[in-house]
Amino acid sequence: MDEGITRIFNTKEIDNPHTHIIGRKIYKYDTIGSTNDAAFMYGVKGEKEGSVFWARSQTKGRGRLSRRWVSHKDKGLYFSLLLRPDAEVKDAAKITLLIGLAVVKALRSFSGLGFLIKWPNDIVIDDKKIGGILTEMDAEVSRVKFIVVGIGINTNLRKSELPIKEAVSLKMLLQKEIPQEALLNVCLKEIDGYYCRFKDGGFPDIIDEARHFSSLWGKQVKINGKEEGVAVDFDDQGALVLRQDNGFRKAIFAGDVELLR
Repeated sequence: MDEGITRIFNTKEIDNPHTHIIGRKIYKYDTIGSTNDAAFMYGVKGEKEGSVFWARSQTKGRGRLSRRWVSHKDKGLYFSLLLRPDAEVKDAAKITLLIGLAVVKALRSFSGLGFLIKWPNDIVIDDKKIGGILTEMDAEVSRVKFIVVGIGINTNLRKSELPIKEAVSLKMLLQKEIPQEALLNVCLKEIDGYYCRFKDGGFPDIIDEARHFSSLWGKQVKINGKEEGVAVDFDDQGALVLRQDNGFRKAIFAGDVELLR
């Protein structure tokens, strides 16, 4: 067993979220560098699809573009998924969007609050970030060998502990301590449902549903400091569609989003 793993258990031993693929095996760590790094290492070794890597704290947690993700012990929910979809590299945007939708639905179910997806990888409420998603992959030519999806949710951080002022935690919103394992179970169940639908060819329906949970519609945005337009839709690949000043629509597959107004 790798150093840092406190135990390995089946979902039935953690209140049984009744999943089909996601969370059939969970590796739980007390402290780790990065759950994404652990999942990637196991992916290279041939670990089965659906394994989950969950840590109480991370010393090298990161978001997109290697930005540091603050991962204090028991202050957030930090976990990564190992997926092996029959997919092309270009389908990674689909995975990020469906996981984002699943996490939004899990948080809404858990809290009763109106969380939304801020494309491409943030979870927000009232334009304040509560969570993020980091998708990484191992590929051969144009085909995916495996995908690792890291998820971080601010659960028990106080306002003074938040890394940016445009952030929030569940504890701040609900005014109570958040049980990490209970929230994890809700997340795994939702992710499992959407991922099974994706594998069965149900992504068009997932896109239709995701359209109802975007924080960007009707807002003027700038992508990567250059592409500007009004966010109006997701296309059938999970890309963000902008309506530009000239009336043309442009699909953006990845990038940093800046709200202009």
